[in-house]
Amino acid sequence: MQTLYKNDLGRDPIPPLILFKTLLLESWYGLLDVEVVEEIHDRRSFERFVGEDVRKYHVDDTTLVKFRKRMRDHAIYVSVMELVEKAMIQAGVKIKKGAIVDATLVKGATLPNPKDKDGNSVDPDVHATVRKGKPIDGYKVHVSTDTNQIIRKIEISHIEEHDSQYFHQMLPKDVDKAYADKAYRSKAISEFLRKRSISNRILFKGYRDHPLTEAKIRRNRKLSQTRSAIERKMCDLKRWCSMGRMRYYGLERNRLWVHLCAMAANLKKAVNLMTA
Repeated sequence: MQTLYKNDLGRDPIPPLILFKTLLLESWYGLLDVEVVEEIHDRRSFERFVGEDVRKYHVDDTTLVKFRKRMRDHAIYVSVMELVEKAMIQAGVKIKKGAIVDATLVKGATLPNPKDKDGNSVDPDVHATVRKGKPIDGYKVHVSTDTNQIIRKIEISHIEEHDSQYFHQMLPKDVDKAYADKAYRSKAISEFLRKRSISNRILFKGYRDHPLTEAKIRRNRKLSQTRSAIERKMCDLKRWCSMGRMRYYGLERNRLWVHLCAMAANLKKAVNLMTA
């Protein structure tokens, strides 16, 4: 992150680690920029977490807005997430080789098609679709975890895009077996897994006039015991890491936000694993 700043002009830059930790606090405690800045200067525990050096700098909500923009402009949040995973491994957290893939719907910061005072769309990336006969709107978040509920990859898309379109990019390179629900079962995905020598543990689905056999039903039940773990992780992201609703307008701003929520969830999980 040091490449985001020039140290030879103006006053000393605020260390990026302080600002990154501040964004983690926003996710864990559901705080806005203005609120988290107030808490850092008011709560001793927050100050210790971000670093007592924060007293030397003038951190305000504008600082955080500019820091997030730099992270987006340089597209470094994916590499930062990888660094967080490496730090967890060094601390003793074991990453499992099995991957569980799923997607969840998240409401946008606004409804579809709202206009500002000039008649422009507030957030053109918030779309609407129909699911099980009911209209829904927002974004779709794709998540890949290991079998220990550590998030390995996360991505955001328009809500109408099918889950299976993101299956390939959600698999880490070191995966040896892949779990997913029946929405991901297809010949193309099965062939992709075969070529990469990845054990296919996607749930079977029945078709008209071709119901599942008893053997496949039993296998689905067994696989679901592992696959269902990602449902709990989705709940953790929404309930404990502020991903219950998108915070910003547009895919790019929210792409950064979901990555920050994933890192916040992973660090919380790492602490629980190391203290268990």
